Amino acid sequence: MNMLKLRSARDFLLKPKEFGEKSMVYYTDETPVVNKRAVAGYYLFLVLIGFAILLGPTGSGIPITLWGDRTREAHELATPDMGDFTDPESCIGATCHTDEFDYWNATGHATHVTSNSTYVFIGTHAERAWADFNATCAQCHATNWDNATDSHDGLGIQCGSCHDLTSPYYSVDGDDCASCHVGHGDGVVDDWSNSAHANSLTDLRTSSHAGSSCMHCMSTEGFIDQATDFDPTGDFNPLTCPACHSSHSNYSSNPGQIRAVNATELCAICHVGSHHPSATVWRGGPHDLADVECIDCHGWQPGGYGSAYINHTFAVDPEVACAQSTACHEGHEDWAINQLEEIQSAFHDLVEELETEATAFEAIVEAYNATVGANYTLTSYVLDEVETAVGVAHYYGYDRSDGFHDPMETFEAVNGAFRDLLDAKAFYYENLPAPAAGFSADTLIIVGGAAGGIVVGLLLGVLVGRRR
Repeated sequence: MNMLKLRSARDFLLKPKEFGEKSMVYYTDETPVVNKRAVAGYYLFLVLIGFAILLGPTGSGIPITLWGDRTREAHELATPDMGDFTDPESCIGATCHTDEFDYWNATGHATHVTSNSTYVFIGTHAERAWADFNATCAQCHATNWDNATDSHDGLGIQCGSCHDLTSPYYSVDGDDCASCHVGHGDGVVDDWSNSAHANSLTDLRTSSHAGSSCMHCMSTEGFIDQATDFDPTGDFNPLTCPACHSSHSNYSSNPGQIRAVNATELCAICHVGSHHPSATVWRGGPHDLADVECIDCHGWQPGGYGSAYINHTFAVDPEVACAQSTACHEGHEDWAINQLEEIQSAFHDLVEELETEATAFEAIVEAYNATVGANYTLTSYVLDEVETAVGVAHYYGYDRSDGFHDPMETFEAVNGAFRDLLDAKAFYYENLPAPAAGFSADTLIIVGGAAGGIVVGLLLGVLVGRRR
């Protein structure tokens, strides 16, 4: 296979930075002396880390809402007088949830239901008589609706719809959201139920590399608290609605009320790293350069009940996504899909050929490595090269787009890895020591074959002579 090495595969691997030789304390022949400049630099480093943590759990400034023990303790020690909890303004108090109230007050939860003495109005729908509203709509459009008594505590989705006066004050299982975001063409819950997000913990627990460090992206509790000391086998929730959405974010600047500045940045909080680098690979690719966001393809869902209801399975349907009328390939969707299929087919073929070559060569090296007097320095080097090459191929496989997120980078890197593998193979055979002085491996094979032929010939001659 003739391949062009555009760049070494090693350029695409993250390598740890090497530390300098300076230490914070250096020693003379007499007494230790403190290196004050190094100490000052060390503490400055700690301060910068502190600022990074304050800016956001990822160090990127992404405003994730954090819920910690201090919030819970504050309510338990001094719960304010919130009356019957049916008036959201009672949650403001003198110095309490002012921002949360203001953000909530601008959302559809607070404003979508109005009324007069005769009718109740739900958004832009026709008015409903009070009796009709209580019988058919109040379950989702009023707070604390009681099916037994056909009553509720107020119009709209107020604080008491999602919060309780007793610990833990709120739930992240998504059931409160799911109880209403169904019907009327709103398929959000059904979509989510069939998504990888809904099965995140199940997938984690069945994986071969599950660990508590995965929980910050595989559980809602871990994502919101950004903690890593969770037991993967514990009683936690998968990635539910509250993991991505915060009902107390600033609706005026964030209508989707997601926990990031936009949907792509939200996806990029988790879809990074060596085993799930989708966001990393996508950046700099053709769709990124064209300002196409993740949900423009993965969340696109034509029709539905309003534009807010995106496809929450996040599975891509190319025939639908590529044919969008806004800044996409409308009228040329066949060409776009053909490009997608060609890229993915070429990626599969390239990776399969690389892995086949790597497996065969690795078996040869391992067999030689098991012989007496093997050159372990040589075999260690080439086996590392094999592992690195396969690692590059797997890294872009874990991207899960099969080369489509950024074809240029992907093929450049995987081709470079293949070339490095072939270079290592050539280096191995060039430096493979002869098993005996004065003979190469090929010479031994020829001599051995000739000797074997002579022996077989003599035996046949003896047998034929006896028969005569």
